[in-house]
Amino acid sequence: MPQHTKQTRNTLTLSAFWDGIELFPEGRAAAESVLQTVPQAAQLPCNEKLFLPNRFEEGLREVCFALAPDEDGMRLFVYHSRCALHSYALYREKGIADDVYWGTMKFLSRFLEDGWRRSGKMRFCYGHWFPRQLSLREFRLGALEYEMYEEDGENRLSLHIPADADISVPSVLSSVRRARAFFSEYYPAYAAADLYCSSWLLSPALQTLLPAKSRILQFQKLFQILSADHSKAFLEWLYPDPNVPYADLPECTTLQRNAKRLLLEGGTIGWTTGKLIAEP
Repeated sequence: MPQHTKQTRNTLTLSAFWDGIELFPEGRAAAESVLQTVPQAAQLPCNEKLFLPNRFEEGLREVCFALAPDEDGMRLFVYHSRCALHSYALYREKGIADDVYWGTMKFLSRFLEDGWRRSGKMRFCYGHWFPRQLSLREFRLGALEYEMYEEDGENRLSLHIPADADISVPSVLSSVRRARAFFSEYYPAYAAADLYCSSWLLSPALQTLLPAKSRILQFQKLFQILSADHSKAFLEWLYPDPNVPYADLPECTTLQRNAKRLLLEGGTIGWTTGKLIAEP
């Protein structure tokens, strides 16, 4: 049994939490520095609205105001880490397994490390999303993440693709199978909810940029495409720095090289929404 799981049977400390999410050394040093030097991040009570799905955006605005200035987002990173201790108690109350908690909460370490590796600077830019995890509205189950939401009077699940996800068809279907079992047990109203995904990975434009047997194109076949737009948001996921001129974009992978050529020719990948139509 992993040591951090032993530590959290009855209680969870901030140090144990950072162990559990496998916070990388440089990120931990930066977080501990904030913890020691910024009273707001260390002492500000967890805003109750962050744990209410219909009010977490309001709560986040209040928290960000209280933590300002926070240009690199590290104060919010520490604050969110502290609030995640309360989320752990909520997991325990519902009887949700620790491995789901840790898999879900690694959102924090994953995005912090990704930003650091991209820019060489310690920046946490996705604090606006984390209340979904805090409020037990989004869970990582296997390779993928699932967010509960309502639209047009229907309960739905939004499928999110972490940067480290294995999106091979067997991996995706295994995750979906696990998600169906999870929601059947803990959130029955979402047990049979339709699954939707909005991502650049579903873009039809990729069919001309990748070989037919690529994992991305095989992943696309699991979905019915519903809509697409010309958003440039895909640049952030495909290139280390999405703000450089197209001519200066790196060509480290076949996809980067082909996408760069497409962009220079005036094309785009955009953002696409699909509905899962293949299930185990």
